[in-house]
Amino acid sequence: MPFRIMFVALLFMIPMIPTFWALIDIPKRQFPQWKSKVIWFAIVSTVPFAGAMLYILFIRRHTQPKPRLEPSTPREEEIRTDA
Repeated sequence: MPFRIMFVALLFMIPMIPTFWALIDIPKRQFPQWKSKVIWFAIVSTVPFAGAMLYILFIRRHTQPKPRLEPSTPREEEIRTDA
């Protein structure tokens, strides 16, 4: 009996992995228009597994990751050595 419960729970959890990945990935990507980002977020949210798979397979490759903001390090000439 516990094996059956774990199997059913696993069967329902596995399709949620691409959904959570897509929901985390969509805000981190640059889309051509902000409307398309909102639309894909809504699609993945309302049609979990199918929407996530469509996004991952067809849309994600056409987007770019957002540039990361690197902490600025002072250049050599900006560092004052005389105190």
